[in-house]
Amino acid sequence: MSLCIILMSTGHQAEAHILHVKFHGTDRDEYRVDYEKLESTLLTEYLKQRDGPDFHQKLIKLTFNITPVDEANAFCQSVLERGIFCRQSPYFFLGHSDEQLKEKSCYLMRASHEEIHELLSKFGNFLEEKNLAKRASKIAMLFSGLNRTVPLQAHEYKVEPDIKGGVVRSYNFTDGCGFMSPNFASELQQIFELNYKPSAVHIRYRGIEGVLCLKDDLTEVKVQFHKSMQKFFTPDENMPRMFNFVDVVDYSRPYVNGYLNSQMVMLLVERGVSAQNLEDLQDGFHELVEGMCNKTAEYFLSFKGEFRLLQEIQENGIDSGVRNRLKLLQKQELDDMGMAAYTRVLVPKSRVVFAVCDPLHKLKYGECYFSPTTPGEEARNFPIGQKLLVTRSPCYVPGDLRVLKLTNDREGYENLKDCLVLPARGPRPHAFECSGGDLSGKKFFVCWDKKIIPSGNQKPCDYSPTKGAKLRRTSSKSLSKVTEKFKRNDHGKEVKHREEMLQYFATYTDETQQKIEREYMKYATSNGPSSKECRRLSKMLHQATNFTKDANDFEKQLEEAEQPISSELPSYSLSNRLSCVFSTDAEQSVNEIMRMIDNKAKVFFERMQFETKKSEA
Repeated sequence: MSLCIILMSTGHQAEAHILHVKFHGTDRDEYRVDYEKLESTLLTEYLKQRDGPDFHQKLIKLTFNITPVDEANAFCQSVLERGIFCRQSPYFFLGHSDEQLKEKSCYLMRASHEEIHELLSKFGNFLEEKNLAKRASKIAMLFSGLNRTVPLQAHEYKVEPDIKGGVVRSYNFTDGCGFMSPNFASELQQIFELNYKPSAVHIRYRGIEGVLCLKDDLTEVKVQFHKSMQKFFTPDENMPRMFNFVDVVDYSRPYVNGYLNSQMVMLLVERGVSAQNLEDLQDGFHELVEGMCNKTAEYFLSFKGEFRLLQEIQENGIDSGVRNRLKLLQKQELDDMGMAAYTRVLVPKSRVVFAVCDPLHKLKYGECYFSPTTPGEEARNFPIGQKLLVTRSPCYVPGDLRVLKLTNDREGYENLKDCLVLPARGPRPHAFECSGGDLSGKKFFVCWDKKIIPSGNQKPCDYSPTKGAKLRRTSSKSLSKVTEKFKRNDHGKEVKHREEMLQYFATYTDETQQKIEREYMKYATSNGPSSKECRRLSKMLHQATNFTKDANDFEKQLEEAEQPISSELPSYSLSNRLSCVFSTDAEQSVNEIMRMIDNKAKVFFERMQFETKKSEA
């Protein structure tokens, strides 16, 4: 029997507002009903065109805010399997965005499972994807909120094969990255009212998602996608003409500074970076935050790119209004420090940016091009031809930190600002060497501070899928093609696949990933992040976040790998691994350095919190 939702009279049933049922317990009456504005998505825009302005009456949003996890999952599955009875009609599971999956929120629709399957099939054949997690992620694109859009007609783009290469095995060097013309970049500049032409932009276009890089000689079309960007194919005839638009998720920005977290500090120490240099960097950041409302305000604003506020201070000084704005910036830094469990160290000579593939195909393996927007004098002194530290967060093994050389050849790259350009050739892609990354939209940490750049590279971890995993994936695709014709008219199969997606949502949890991370930290603090155990767990974390294995497989691997580590074991000494000089002559372990930095961060955070409360009293 479906769970019946009783609606009380409310004045919030306005157009485009959706019923939101929030469960806070497992009893049938432990829920609250609200109305909230319905977010515009690709699917809701389609329904609006198909069903008219009252389409939102066919949708209900559910949220399961219940603990513990096992009870929440069981209750969630029970509710979704039976459906919700509301407004004298049954509602059944429709889908969710990636963000809603983490929040345990989803949409239900006043339609049968067969009708819902037919609706989703308008956008693509999702059943081709046998991995449930990947299939859910593809369908989730239909529920992701639309941002600002740019028109793109069918004749204004093309889809090209990816650039592949490698030595030992084949790698995709353009994975998730395409190109945009100068005219398209100018349209973005105008729509977003920017004072610069963006060099990189994270976009979605129907079933396509990834990053576009500015390509000056692209003139025959506005956009060139690569095949890897196509998560699913939507036939033109299935979509209304007005759906010819690109959804802009984000774009390259100046002055987005990078911060070190505990993992990065640990790996830098392992790679031979002086503990004193890291401590000095932390002390400087703490001094900057503490004095942000007076003596360090101008310095902070200059490298953050807050030039309007900086000019106001230089012209009129720090009055009460300016001081309040500075206090908000200070509070944001402290809040972020608290969220990061205290260790969060600003690196002034760093940026967090999109990485893109080389549009000119000139860069060699080990090289990169990078031109950040910097204040006047610093821009003139930017170290062309020097080394950069490049990584991605999270990172787990020392090889995830890559040292690349800034190319001396700048010809043709002059218009590429605030993005990292990586070579499209070599033994493997540099993005993949950074925790198994790609170019589809995750940002990279780029640093040119010589004091924290390791002297050389370590062998990167091999995040490639095993031969067995590749074989299973190939067999699954082959089986899909063979059986496809039998599934087209099999309504029972359609219902089965809807039930699979329902069950995946209901039972989803990130507990497995958390277990792997805890196991990783156990080995990292006892054997060091270079240990074979940490490398193995790093690969498992990559597989967990990229849905290449089932959660049960990870649980089995963890059970087999778990070994009791005695708390009496001495922490491993850097002198056994590195030939570097620390702030004292005595041997220092990674554990000791991490404890020192973590404790200093915690003491500073708690003192600043106390002083803030005291000043407000």
